[in-house]
Amino acid sequence: MTGRNILLSTLGRSWEILPEILAFTNPQQVPLYRLHPRADALDSLRSEYAIEPVGEVWVITTSGSDTDHSLNLLRQWLEAMDTGNLPSVKVWRVADVADLTSLEQCRRMTEAIFRVVLGASEAARAGGGQLILSLAGGRKTMSSDLQAAASFFGCQALLHVVMNENVPPPLRNPSLSHFCGPLPPEAAEAFLPVVVGRHPRNPIVGMEEEGKGILSTGLFLPGWPGGSGTPRSWEVTEVVIEDTRLCRILEERQRKAAFICVNHTSRIIQSEPAPNFLALYSLPPDHLQRLKETRLGTDPEKEGRELAFLGDLPKAELHCHLGGALDAREMIETAEANMEAVQAHQDALKGWLDQWRWKLDHGDPEHLAASLDWKRLRRPLPGVPEPVCVAAFLLLFKDCAADLDRLLFGPWREPERFVGVGFDAYEKLGDLQGSALLQSEASLRKACRLLGSKARRHNVLHLEVRCSPMNYTRGGLTPEQVVRAVADELNRSGPESCSLLFIGSRHGSRDAIQDHVALATRVLAWGEGGGSMLRGFDLAGNEQACPAKAVREIFLPLMEHCLHTTIHAGETAPAASIWEAVYHLSAERIGHGLTLKENPVLMDRFRDRRIALEMCPSSNCQIVGFRDAFLAGTEILPEYPLVEYLRQGLRVTVNTDNPGISRTDPTRELHRAARLTRGGLSLWDLLLVVRNGFKASFVEGVVRHGLLRKAETMILRKLEEGWRE
Repeated sequence: MTGRNILLSTLGRSWEILPEILAFTNPQQVPLYRLHPRADALDSLRSEYAIEPVGEVWVITTSGSDTDHSLNLLRQWLEAMDTGNLPSVKVWRVADVADLTSLEQCRRMTEAIFRVVLGASEAARAGGGQLILSLAGGRKTMSSDLQAAASFFGCQALLHVVMNENVPPPLRNPSLSHFCGPLPPEAAEAFLPVVVGRHPRNPIVGMEEEGKGILSTGLFLPGWPGGSGTPRSWEVTEVVIEDTRLCRILEERQRKAAFICVNHTSRIIQSEPAPNFLALYSLPPDHLQRLKETRLGTDPEKEGRELAFLGDLPKAELHCHLGGALDAREMIETAEANMEAVQAHQDALKGWLDQWRWKLDHGDPEHLAASLDWKRLRRPLPGVPEPVCVAAFLLLFKDCAADLDRLLFGPWREPERFVGVGFDAYEKLGDLQGSALLQSEASLRKACRLLGSKARRHNVLHLEVRCSPMNYTRGGLTPEQVVRAVADELNRSGPESCSLLFIGSRHGSRDAIQDHVALATRVLAWGEGGGSMLRGFDLAGNEQACPAKAVREIFLPLMEHCLHTTIHAGETAPAASIWEAVYHLSAERIGHGLTLKENPVLMDRFRDRRIALEMCPSSNCQIVGFRDAFLAGTEILPEYPLVEYLRQGLRVTVNTDNPGISRTDPTRELHRAARLTRGGLSLWDLLLVVRNGFKASFVEGVVRHGLLRKAETMILRKLEEGWRE
């Protein structure tokens, strides 16, 4: 028994209906059907409806001598069973209703049934259990009332017991002893428990009607304890019904259902700093509440289950550098794409590669990595073009990607040590990919194929890739050839929607930034064939080396073409850097923005103007250092500001940055965001982050709308499958 499971039944003169039903729900405690010829079918029926054994039986009945007699026999049967683990029984007797012979008495009984079913529903839900209703007892009007109550308050199953015409004579007037053990097969066959349906809880029950609050049992059953406490084995409570308020309220709510639902949704949306997927507001209130209460990223033992759930969610990846996208295995695969060029220069490479083999065989990997400048591998041999030497070096690890990973990351393969290493050390981890490896069309296409494949595996519907095409021309390609190769391969291999963003780097000269701006204006003139995929421009690199205001004039041609802009700002620099990006370069999105919280007024402007934040939890933690619930030794580090930004209504998105360098993927980034938040993030928060990604995407409005609708449909389908903690 996994929760507080309650069986609720009406009762008339036939006390034996309770053993007949309990024999189905609790076959171990009440073995009445153990020898039933259709025992296997009964087991299958229980499984089909996921019916669990009940721990409590609630009985609704009338007053009067006939009821007294039935209750006495029921109690005698319980005592005769004497197994010690039978369900407790709580009897609700409706005062002054001895027999349902008048319309007034029927109305009072209906009201009583609705009130008690509401109470049982609340108790079962609060205890994480099931409510099962039996239609087999009492008058037909009582069964009808139970069905009506089920349509409002919900139940796991509606049960009935069908008796055939060939009931053995002893069972036509049974004694207690007949129900204290397994019935013979021919007798058991006379009884057939059936499930006649199940009902979800009607959403209008959990909605707050303006000025009238939420329906709860305490409003209708005086002294109602909220379903708490340990139930006694036998308890009788008299229910005094003086009016039919609950029935009238439900009738009114049913009549005004559409109006109530709209108002309920409106109140929720107005109470939140930012709206989530609109379809989520149509979920039943208890489902919606569960999304807000279920938190991820707090328990390492749940990580696998949480990652599996997040992996199925649709995503938009807005901040991904092509130059940092590959892990060790993918770097080797990209090097293999250059095999023909490597073989063409094998004579020139032989001696150089032999030296490297000796160093790798005899040197300590961590010491070797610390002493090397990987950039020197780019063109160490005269006459050998880029990226041949880098590719040849990587191919030394063709059958041992783990060794390359060890050489590149050293002690930082342990997540606990890969925290707060600083920007320069982090950036060095990408020196063997990016502009070192992506100097050929073969490399560019392979890297884009790998990135596109990874995006699709993680249900990324929209992918934005950023790069500096001018940096990939040392191997003989023109900037235009680089753009065409990347755009074409992303179209072929990427998810259904892709955007390309150019990067102007603060590391180089302002002339280099201007060259990329000029390239962007030329590419935009192409239209199809790469130009239509270029949708944004980024300024990246050391913020102190080149503040945003220093390149405003350079950016003017981009603004004239209405090209979207996203600026790296506030990653390690103060909030003033973010202010410059917004007010000098008209940034629509900010990469990282970790220091934005230093300027509350600027935060308000972000909310008002819907400027999005491209947060990258893994790289932010690895470069700057933040508290991570899963990493020992990080407790003293600062709190990640993501949840603060969410609570302020900012359009926060979560992205991978450099998935190969940060050893991450789109799914893990959502989970890392939760881990970096004290107390974790709720499913509701994470779905809001997902929606923000699509809302902030650099695509045409009609495409964005289509992506949002598709993502919404995927999410609803996933939620229908259920979230298992």
